[in-house]
Amino acid sequence: MKVSFFETARYLVPNARVAEWPVPAGISEPEGSAGAYSAMIERLQCVEDFGFDWVSFSEHHYSPRILTPAPILSATYAGARLQKINIAVLGPIVPQRNPVAVAEELAMLDNLTQGRLRVGLLRGTTNELLTYHLKPEEARERTTEGMELILKAWTEPQPFGWQGRHYQFRTVSVWPRPLQQPYPPTYALGTSRESCEFGAKHHLGLGASFAPYDLVCKATQYYRGQCAEYGWEPEPEQIVYRANIVLGKTDEEADEAMERQRGGGAPFPVQSVVNEALTKLDQRNVAGIPREANIGGAGLLTQFHGSPDTVVEQLKRAGDEVGCGIIDLGFNNAAAGGSEALMQSLELFAEKVLPRVHAIWRRHSGIRSPRLP
Repeated sequence: MKVSFFETARYLVPNARVAEWPVPAGISEPEGSAGAYSAMIERLQCVEDFGFDWVSFSEHHYSPRILTPAPILSATYAGARLQKINIAVLGPIVPQRNPVAVAEELAMLDNLTQGRLRVGLLRGTTNELLTYHLKPEEARERTTEGMELILKAWTEPQPFGWQGRHYQFRTVSVWPRPLQQPYPPTYALGTSRESCEFGAKHHLGLGASFAPYDLVCKATQYYRGQCAEYGWEPEPEQIVYRANIVLGKTDEEADEAMERQRGGGAPFPVQSVVNEALTKLDQRNVAGIPREANIGGAGLLTQFHGSPDTVVEQLKRAGDEVGCGIIDLGFNNAAAGGSEALMQSLELFAEKVLPRVHAIWRRHSGIRSPRLP
């Protein structure tokens, strides 16, 4: 198993003044935001030195909890300062963007990072769609069409026109072409039937984020079944599982950190009107299995927690049952104890967990996809 660090560039708001999403912009202090990005680069340089395989960014708006509203920009900034680690843009939110612009920017970033780019394309949650006044009921169709257009823009050698339901372009001819051919390792992100089926149809990987463990297992099983229907089998590195982790020197220390996290309340509460929209429109099926909408609580859903020994066993289980070759970890210690606790957790993970996980991966990885070096 390879390990990715999910970078949030979190802005730690003094005195816990965050009441709900969207968070009032007046709380932000310019020097605080600038400091968050400086700390991000210092942290990522350590993450690279520690031996992590990827660093990932995602798209979120109107909140200090994940301060990356433009993940391609965040990835470019980081990629210019890091030398070896793979840079994963697990976003952008496709239905909110011009797909041709997304294709151009990601192709350019693949060249700038000398082929270290990894890409995830997703629909986004309802609150994020409301950010740019997009009709949530149109999001799935716009996502599917936008992803198809991005893939064609990366692979079509001649200028072409596009007359779809949601996007129309007289001429498309993307420059530069991606350095990695036909395009960077790319994932359909999400655990809905549509995401699994799109990934299988187009020979893309699948990325699952913050869903309960048993439902992620069902989603990846469904995805593999769909891949078989299309006559191929995904490699382990074509399945990414993004999850939260709280690591302690002992199980008891990790439990205490979890309690501090819970005591701080939900890190992503939403206004009642948005909550109603989420409840109505975000009742997604995970591989056909109904689940309750996770309203504002993704940050509290921690799949891995405990001592290094405990976490290694949990990660082994994820590899065996989910079938993931990449685990993308959000270290929740920042929520429980600030940036110092986060760095202590990263150092402990690098020393006591990462080498063991890599050793397990080397023993059991088998044949790897040539598209996913």
